Amino acid sequence: MLQTSERMPTSSNGNLARKQPCPCGEDACDIDIEGNEEHHTPTQASVNSEPNFVLNRTPPSVDSSLVVPPPYVGQSFQSDDEALEYYATFARNNGFSVRRERSKGNPEHPMGVYKRELVCHRAGPPLPRKTEDVKRQRNRKASRCKCEAQMVIKKNVTSGVARWSVVNFNNVHNHELMDSNDVRYPPSYKNISGVDRDRILALAKNGCSESVIMRALEMEKGVRQGQLAFTERDMRNFLQASKSINREGEGSELLKVCRSVKEKNPDFRYEYTLDENNKLEHVAWSYVTSIRAFKMFGDVVVFDTSYHLNAYDRPVAAWLGIDNHGHTIFFGCVILLDEKPESISWAIQAFVRLMDGNTPQTILTDIDMRLKDAIFNELPNTKHAYPMVHLMSKLPSWFSTPLDSQYDRFKLAFEKLYEFESVEEFEHGWVEIVNEFALGFDRHINLLYSLRNCWALPYLQGWFFGGLLTNGHSISFKSFFKGFLDSQTRLKDFVEQVGVAVDFQNQAEEEATTRQNQKDIVMKTFMPIEEHASTILTHYAFEMFQKEIMASTELAVYETTAPQNYLVRHYLKPEGGCIVCCVPSDEELQCSCKGFESLGILCKHTVRVLSLKNGFLVPERYLLTRWRRDSSLFPKSNGQKYRSQALRSLASIIIQESAVTKDRFDYVEWHLSRLLNHVRGMPSVDEAAASDLEVSSSFGDPVDIVTAPSITRGRPRKARAALNKVPKEMQGLI
Repeated sequence: MLQTSERMPTSSNGNLARKQPCPCGEDACDIDIEGNEEHHTPTQASVNSEPNFVLNRTPPSVDSSLVVPPPYVGQSFQSDDEALEYYATFARNNGFSVRRERSKGNPEHPMGVYKRELVCHRAGPPLPRKTEDVKRQRNRKASRCKCEAQMVIKKNVTSGVARWSVVNFNNVHNHELMDSNDVRYPPSYKNISGVDRDRILALAKNGCSESVIMRALEMEKGVRQGQLAFTERDMRNFLQASKSINREGEGSELLKVCRSVKEKNPDFRYEYTLDENNKLEHVAWSYVTSIRAFKMFGDVVVFDTSYHLNAYDRPVAAWLGIDNHGHTIFFGCVILLDEKPESISWAIQAFVRLMDGNTPQTILTDIDMRLKDAIFNELPNTKHAYPMVHLMSKLPSWFSTPLDSQYDRFKLAFEKLYEFESVEEFEHGWVEIVNEFALGFDRHINLLYSLRNCWALPYLQGWFFGGLLTNGHSISFKSFFKGFLDSQTRLKDFVEQVGVAVDFQNQAEEEATTRQNQKDIVMKTFMPIEEHASTILTHYAFEMFQKEIMASTELAVYETTAPQNYLVRHYLKPEGGCIVCCVPSDEELQCSCKGFESLGILCKHTVRVLSLKNGFLVPERYLLTRWRRDSSLFPKSNGQKYRSQALRSLASIIIQESAVTKDRFDYVEWHLSRLLNHVRGMPSVDEAAASDLEVSSSFGDPVDIVTAPSITRGRPRKARAALNKVPKEMQGLI
């Protein structure tokens, strides 16, 4: 969410909670966004790195003065940093400190680092002396004594979401424990969070000395002197790194990079503005693959404005979308000078120009009145909406205090209200909630009601959102660029790093699509329309349609007085329901719930009527192009680069499947040998090569990625042995 100012009061638990201006407009009202939704959780950077590139929301943190229970096997964390912070706080309270020990994985591994051992600071054998001259060294007792206390965490990825779980915990120490007040933070996890960095820079800008800044942070956090997670020296290093950045000079360097990329790739597009001193104000850019993607999948756009380049005091935003396979796709990026309304308007105007004047049908953002006004003015024909996840993140700050013990009950009632399908049900439910919880004069409840056209489902019927409004699909700046943009990304390198990320994600998406197409589809009803849709829709779209088919089996159909109109409702409900108009001669189906218009998939009501009317095939008009298998961003006529990547993806799948058993391996090895001999006998010149068109990439050649076998867990040595037996001639494909 874009911000103009911030206040940093102390939260009830002593944490320095990030505050942002509330959409209600009251100066004294802030939104506490500490512990926001999972996919917006950033990773804290090292103190010794350059000032960080962080999300404008604070990750969940553990107060160092708070007593936390011991970790347990199965406990889950959003990131390894969060796990380390939790264990470090537990250690501090119990008289020891921790450090990172061994880890498994690396940046080139598909899962990155996927296992870590966090150990007691006295784990391992005593370190050898630095020199052989014993007399020149102080006779200090070795700090390490082979203590076996540790916490082992492992990364698990489910539905594209990574979580770190505790797989082993040992709290038995072979040494005396210290007083909790004597435990010092080891360098391995001294961190200055994004919130603290902002506050430090603000105080330093106002002329406060380093000692004054430290005292101010301690008072605001409500901790004793010396109890911060970083020292005054750490803060001094951070301030020194901040001063080394040439903000104006790097703006010019950024434009030079854009010109250089444009020379190498004429299809690269960018726009920028300069101030009266010829210094960079705003810059927006996109790539040819992104522009092509927008023409195909630009019906719904997520405009994520949640990031901020703290070191340069610049907001960053990205336009993202979803393709037919449910993958996140990149449309464009913008770096602004500030967060003024005119700057936001320029960003939207620049995006439309980059997309050849095309605009989305719908756009999703966080709740921000400046965004709302800018979108209303610049995109008058685009429907603006707020996903449920953004609403739910605001509720604690708005209602937990005034409602106190009634808050949980209010939250459940609000979630139920969100699911109402008709305007009448919503309005009636709203009045009941306001009266039940005495919120008639609450400014936040009135704000939500005034914005109901942007979030309440009955008011969004008929607008296409592709499932992004309610199904919890995670699309965010952080998740897309994780691993490519971090605390050390300089402004002048930003465009190149974004390009690398886009190239990598495009190719990862292509490989994931290939894998998805190799999977067998599981039929649940064996209805003809289910089998028909499975041959046309992608796996992602078909799963959405399959859910509607399953739900349709619980619906009853009643004739109405109007011809060709049917009342459809749950067989246990005597009232309500939706009206479906079915015209078999024109293969026309319309439902009052507007489910097809919102999702692009036939709703359960129309499926029920279609089945009743002996419809064995889904009418062609209700199989949208954007959800079909043949709607690909990577056309098969794009030459050697496509063929090479497609074979790599297929070879990776063959390796995974064949390395499971010796019989599979022997079978595949025999057939591959015959296949290789046959291929070698074919012509080496492609007659159609001259007509092949290479797809332009953002930067030079695409990044080659190979996904490691994921089904050989527990037998890695046998898997590697099987892979080593693959003929050398096939190594180029692996």
